[in-house]
Amino acid sequence: MGEINLSNLTKRFGDVVAVNDLDLEIEDGEFLVLVGPSGCGKSTTLRCVAGLETPSSGQIRFDETDVTYRVPQNRDVAMVFQDYALYPHMTVRENMKFGLEEEPDYTDEEREERVESVADLLDIPDLLDRKPGELSGGQQQRVALGRAIVRDPSVFLMDEPLSNLDAKLRATMRMELQHLQEDLGVTTVYVTHDQTEAMTMSDRMAVMNDGELQQVGEPLDLYHAPANLFVAEFLGEPNMNHLNGTVDDGRFVADSFTYPFDDSVLDDVEDADDVVLGVRPESVEILDDDPEAVSLGDREFEMTVDVVEPMGNEHVVHLDFAADASESLTAIADGMRRIEEGESVIVHLPHDAAHVFDARTGVALHNRRVSFDGSSDQLDEPRV
Repeated sequence: MGEINLSNLTKRFGDVVAVNDLDLEIEDGEFLVLVGPSGCGKSTTLRCVAGLETPSSGQIRFDETDVTYRVPQNRDVAMVFQDYALYPHMTVRENMKFGLEEEPDYTDEEREERVESVADLLDIPDLLDRKPGELSGGQQQRVALGRAIVRDPSVFLMDEPLSNLDAKLRATMRMELQHLQEDLGVTTVYVTHDQTEAMTMSDRMAVMNDGELQQVGEPLDLYHAPANLFVAEFLGEPNMNHLNGTVDDGRFVADSFTYPFDDSVLDDVEDADDVVLGVRPESVEILDDDPEAVSLGDREFEMTVDVVEPMGNEHVVHLDFAADASESLTAIADGMRRIEEGESVIVHLPHDAAHVFDARTGVALHNRRVSFDGSSDQLDEPRV
């Protein structure tokens, strides 16, 4: 059993509030990722769960047991750190077995069998007699994971365990960690600042900022229905476009352009004044039409290509409004299409592309979601 419940969790360091009144329930067997920028409180939260930090107030429960003030060794958790924390003078076998040395339920033979079984699971049986200094970064990470797994804990805690690996190895380890967690079925809390890791690995993700929980839910729900402007801009690469303006006569009005809202949007923003229009880069369409020959509609705009970032399969295109370069959009275009910097293009913003946020509070007023059949439907109010 590994259900975790955090109630009103707060951690202060002097006058600094690192975690503020956090409520979070993590289900048994779930892979939950705490994600956010540096200094948002995610690692402090993890350390409180591990028992490495004592909360200033609030409660931590594992299943129905209050563990708020229990020492780490009495919590049945295993933690994997960013720097692996392997003992350099010990072999891989000795490092993995170290956590079992004080376990009275294991005989020496059973400890050895357990280490070899986990080494087979992680595909490192040929490394058991080497020392950490003889291993690559990826191999050391597997050993650190093995040392945690061998204890058969109720909860895995991982603090940015892949951040020291190169990009290709990180991608490989992401997949392996997912398979491993699914096979073991152990509740896992994983901390990262990398939104790609959070989106691809988690059953649910919890986005934090300035010590406060912004939103928790499944990755696609948070991507398509962000609760506020912070979540919207934090998730997605490139970032969501955002433009400041007002609502006037059923339209979004900015300095450089106007954009007519659908009735479904107007129902949500009718009482708003200053708003932020958010549009994902993949929703910005660069048309093939000759700018001089096309008749512009309500949702077509002439723009100038500022910068093109070729990515191979796609281009990331940065665009300025022809009338005023102070407002811009980022678009995703097909990688086989030739787009030149400085050229004029026609951009189309579909009728269902709009996310709208309150400019003062950042709270989402309207979100759109593309379903798997390609249609669009409005999500319920985002869950925070």
